[in-house]
Amino acid sequence: MIRRCIGIDIGPSYLRAVQISRTGEQFHIEKVFSSQTRRSTDSPPEILRSLTGRLGFDRRADVAISVLNDAVFFKNLETDFATLEQIRAGNFSVLEHDFPIQPDEIVAQVCSYRRLPPGEKWSVLVAATTRASLCEGLKILSAAKMHPRLVESPIFAIHAAAVVNHPEIMTGQAVIAYIDECHLILAVTHDGNILIVRNVPIVANADSSSGSLQERTAGILSREAQVSWQRVFGTDIGQEIKIYLVTAGDSEYLQSLIEENLHCQTTVVDSYARVKTAADCKADFPICVAEGLALRVLAPQLTKGINFLQAASADIKPKLNLRKELITCAALVGAIVVFWLFGLFVRLYLLEADYARIKNQIRDVFQTTLPQEKNIVNPLVQLEQKLQSFRKDYQLFASFHPAALGPLEVLHSISVTAPSQANLKVDDLLIGADTISIKGTCNSFESVYEWQRLLRDVQGFRSVDVQNVQTAPKSGVVRFTIVLSSALSSSITEQK
Repeated sequence: MIRRCIGIDIGPSYLRAVQISRTGEQFHIEKVFSSQTRRSTDSPPEILRSLTGRLGFDRRADVAISVLNDAVFFKNLETDFATLEQIRAGNFSVLEHDFPIQPDEIVAQVCSYRRLPPGEKWSVLVAATTRASLCEGLKILSAAKMHPRLVESPIFAIHAAAVVNHPEIMTGQAVIAYIDECHLILAVTHDGNILIVRNVPIVANADSSSGSLQERTAGILSREAQVSWQRVFGTDIGQEIKIYLVTAGDSEYLQSLIEENLHCQTTVVDSYARVKTAADCKADFPICVAEGLALRVLAPQLTKGINFLQAASADIKPKLNLRKELITCAALVGAIVVFWLFGLFVRLYLLEADYARIKNQIRDVFQTTLPQEKNIVNPLVQLEQKLQSFRKDYQLFASFHPAALGPLEVLHSISVTAPSQANLKVDDLLIGADTISIKGTCNSFESVYEWQRLLRDVQGFRSVDVQNVQTAPKSGVVRFTIVLSSALSSSITEQK
């Protein structure tokens, strides 16, 4: 299986890229690229887009980038085991006074740690950068449609390139010196672990009496290497110690000057020593940082380093794109409205279907109940009218109705309640659907009202009213009219 990674070294005035593939344990440099970015018109995103465009870099390959040297800070701390555990767990609040960075801007990671004699203290090397620097690099890659897997310090990329091309650096003690346009980066290693890193600015001096730039650089390197070694081991650099040098200048002359000053072997890191490279891919510019970045991703078991992207992945949030957020909100609102309207139409359709089904059921019931009715206008109203007619007929002819008296029972009640001594005569008796009218004569007014009282005691009559009681002028007979309301008429009225 072939795996590829593009290492991108973004410097203050240049951009370099190397594409490396790995097959088994073999590494192969497939493409190299370098471009100056000194002019204001030089756009790093445009340059990066050209990599996977006209230059043919694999757009599916992993990507690793470096942070500018002046944006990375290293600190050696002496602490107890409890504080060491806090730092290793990611609690960097104890470091807020150790870096020239605002506490909320610190992105830090532990590089290495070792126990100090007599064993109570620990030495911890911590690397930190600012969120602004990290976001700036990510913004450049995002504009070029690239997404990195690793954001590394250049010195650790140099260390990875040295480990792969000069594996002897993994045993014993050594010094790595990396010289770029304006910085000298020194690292002291022990058995493959970087114990200290120092970033020393190099200032160009126009005074010719101080020697050439390389002589001055060699003097600074020798002096600072001794200081760094003293800080870690408490002794001077011995002649058996190797110095691994990476520089863009005349490396052979600088190598001789360092060996003359420190009296120890100096090796110029060869980026092609153990990495297969086609003849047309051997560049005339330094690719050590870009190569090391790619090797950090392709060979994590061989190389050691840090990943600022991993350290800040839980906290880095992209800037709010108001236009994009508004479009997203509008799309969501539109989708909600569409689904709401769709739901309303579905509900309306279901209600109309239920309404049509119920109408058909009512029509079927109507036709089953009243098959003789052919003119169907409003089945419910017509059924109600027919029911009222049935109720009236039932009241008149169903003598067993629990709430009213039948015609024969009405006659019987009138006969048995008539006072015998009053000489009552009934001239006219009318039995209707809900009223009964009795017209007759008697001897006195008392007899009429006595009969009214007796009729009121009958349960089938709701009310008994005496009307038009008067005495005939010639005969002296009392004529009267009694109107009775049946109990069935009351129940029908209440039901309505």
